[in-house]
Amino acid sequence: MANKIVTASGKGGVGKSTTAAALGMILSEKGLNTLLVDCDAGLGSMDVLLGKAEETAFNWLDVYNKSCPFDGAAIKINDRLSLLSAPEKKPENADENCLKDIISEIEDKFDYIIFDAPAGIGAGLKRAAIAAEKAVIIATADEVSVRGAEKTDEILRNAGINETRLLINRYSVKDAKKGKLLGIDEVIDKTYVRLLGVIPEDKEISSFSVTRRVSKNSKSLSAFRRVAERIQGKNTKLTLSLIK
Repeated sequence: MANKIVTASGKGGVGKSTTAAALGMILSEKGLNTLLVDCDAGLGSMDVLLGKAEETAFNWLDVYNKSCPFDGAAIKINDRLSLLSAPEKKPENADENCLKDIISEIEDKFDYIIFDAPAGIGAGLKRAAIAAEKAVIIATADEVSVRGAEKTDEILRNAGINETRLLINRYSVKDAKKGKLLGIDEVIDKTYVRLLGVIPEDKEISSFSVTRRVSKNSKSLSAFRRVAERIQGKNTKLTLSLIK
């Protein structure tokens, strides 16, 4: 049985899809069969982010409508990582349980399934949440994003997800000290969500969709690796020198 996790955020532009892609890549590198599901119907970007746009012919709506089998729609990223892309238009007649129904038939093939939910608190988030069991809520350390994260947690819990964790992305200690960002403790206190990890600001990650490269010495990559270990249940430090 796969571990099913939804990545979510109340506000767009916080690095949610990049986070989902990074965790998927890292888990697959650890030898774990992993599936990424782009749940953002109409605005899907995971295929572009992973350099597979030209290979995307089918999506999860095609699988749901029986137009294509799962194996025909899933795109291989590497030997252990696959991607199920989002439809180009929002589904008008798809049941809110459609992703759950698709996954129930194939989840035994995977160790981890990561649902990249659309930003916001609409039907797309609920559809992804129903299919998942746990959630990672991504937020940046500003008031707008934090408010969205708090609301997202409420919606996820109403959808039946009781285990939610907070990932603070694009964090800068320098900006926090200058009062340009909230402090880590402030973000936790305002969202009421247990912290999973902190990812530092990193231009390499921001430009990944263009360069397809990240230095092995990248602080953000190291932070994502620690987050992936914590997702696996390992007792790994939240941060290294980030908050010293």
